[in-house]
Amino acid sequence: MPDAFDTFFARVMQGTDITTQQALARVLGVNRSAITQAKNRDAIPQKWILRLSRVYGLAPDWLEYGRGTPRPAPLAQPLAAAVHGAGNIPTQSATSHFNPAGSVPGRAATLRPAMPAPHHGDLPPAVHMVPKVRARLSAGGGSFEVQAMPVGGQPFAHAWLARKGTPSAMVLMDVVGDSMEPEIRDGDTVLVDRATEDLRFGQVYAVGLEDAVLVKRVMRTPDGLALVSDNPAYSPIRVRGDELEQFRVIGRVVWLCREIG
Repeated sequence: MPDAFDTFFARVMQGTDITTQQALARVLGVNRSAITQAKNRDAIPQKWILRLSRVYGLAPDWLEYGRGTPRPAPLAQPLAAAVHGAGNIPTQSATSHFNPAGSVPGRAATLRPAMPAPHHGDLPPAVHMVPKVRARLSAGGGSFEVQAMPVGGQPFAHAWLARKGTPSAMVLMDVVGDSMEPEIRDGDTVLVDRATEDLRFGQVYAVGLEDAVLVKRVMRTPDGLALVSDNPAYSPIRVRGDELEQFRVIGRVVWLCREIG
């Protein structure tokens, strides 16, 4: 009878683009030795199941036990969030893995696993289609909105994406606001790798803080974190104390593009 780890890893390879234990460790944010220890114990930490389920939109029951299908319809949902802001901008909420406590009345933000990239049977195997979601990632002070379905996709060379992160965990989103200029401008499209949750200080991330989702450069401070804008007109957002419990890393911005003219 196959070992529990071996059958688990076989399902991981079936449902994701992970093909090695080293790649699994990178997605899970653990050392390679942690994978070896799990294999030796023949036991899979529950938090690994939950992380892989969230990143790849897989059914936890299938991933852990092989029951059901990899992506049942209720779980095959795109990355989603509710727009919020000043004035009369309507808001909506949904069941989510990002449901911050202490949210401001009239504001909401939710985050669900992104659905797999749209299938394009005419694409060669070396090409990966990254879904474009109708998102309004804020580079100012707001959040973002994602429609229920992807609005398209952009083909990339799979090898190029793999050098930057985890292709199947990537989405394209549009940025709103000028706080990250000149690096990221209002209207730019960014490629976000949602498999990247471990912070590399000084780099740009899509992050959640309370009920806001922001694009900021994340820096370490003596008492917490600072979300820094490249535009000097914007002051850093300090995250410390109890506020750290409301801080979430959504993904690292690994690439951007913009229209000219």
